[in-house]
Amino acid sequence: MSLAAAPDPASEAASEAASGAASLAARLPAYALAVLALLGLDFALPLLMPGDAVTAFLGQDAMTELSDGQRRQMLQELGLGQPLWRQGLAWLGQLARLDLGYSPRHGMPVAALLAQHLPWTLLLTGCALALSLAAGMLLGLEAAFRHSPQSPLRWLDRALTAAMLALQSLPAFAVAMGLALLFAHGLPWFPASGAAAPFSQATGLQAVLERAHHLALPVAALALPAAARLFLITRAAAVALRGAPFMEMALAKGASPLALRWRHLAPNVWAVALARLGGMGARLMAGGIYVETVFAYPGINLLLTDAIARHDYPLVRGVLLASGLLALALNLAADALAARYARRTQRLA
Repeated sequence: MSLAAAPDPASEAASEAASGAASLAARLPAYALAVLALLGLDFALPLLMPGDAVTAFLGQDAMTELSDGQRRQMLQELGLGQPLWRQGLAWLGQLARLDLGYSPRHGMPVAALLAQHLPWTLLLTGCALALSLAAGMLLGLEAAFRHSPQSPLRWLDRALTAAMLALQSLPAFAVAMGLALLFAHGLPWFPASGAAAPFSQATGLQAVLERAHHLALPVAALALPAAARLFLITRAAAVALRGAPFMEMALAKGASPLALRWRHLAPNVWAVALARLGGMGARLMAGGIYVETVFAYPGINLLLTDAIARHDYPLVRGVLLASGLLALALNLAADALAARYARRTQRLA
């Protein structure tokens, strides 16, 4: 009588890695098309803005003093005096040289401006994403275990669900303005604007604490609606998986409630949550436009609003391109992580 050979963990890991790489490679053509669409929109959208670039740059009063020849010369200097196809080719040539252009409003290269402001947006978005993931998943799992009619704390599940349904329906600017009014003006516990105190000379740990103090309200404004959406997703997935065979097996083996939550259920719920990670990141970056404006936070979204108001086309294109590429990169990472955890769920189901 022959015995079947035990599966080799190393070969299983290699097979899983190869499957994941193949799944990721299958998505690359779609991402390549998304990049091409991003480039087309990045060139076209600034040109569709209402108003006149020369008027926005010089001001309405200065326009009365310009002759037609001076106006044409100004358009040439701004790169807007040529046909659209020439402008598009020139812009693609700049991108091929990794040159994002020059901002007439700030008098410096767009790449240098992005290098100054992008880290602040990454810090804000990264902290908000981490906080929303932690709070949404933790509360969602706890609420799912209180969902049973036999649970004495079922009221907690109902209260949390009602609160999160209300919170996730609020737009980011409303949450930001509410937090600013309550905790920066009504109760002056946090700064109302900026990323650091004016003319601050703080260094080391003091500088870190100062920046964290200024970061608290913007992060909360971005993270609260995102955490509410993730709570609802996590709770629904956890309630559906509580009756899965692997959970019944763990319960039959005497697993504690804590082990059931975090050792058996949580890793399988992660696949569902991570599948939304890319969309969450893009939504947080979009909401950052309102949050950075309300709190005057020096990220690229605040830079974008000023560039739009001033018709600074090179800067608008640079910020939109950077934001779009970051969103696509986050979606790609989320796809890879979600596929990995989905395979784990399939094995255990």
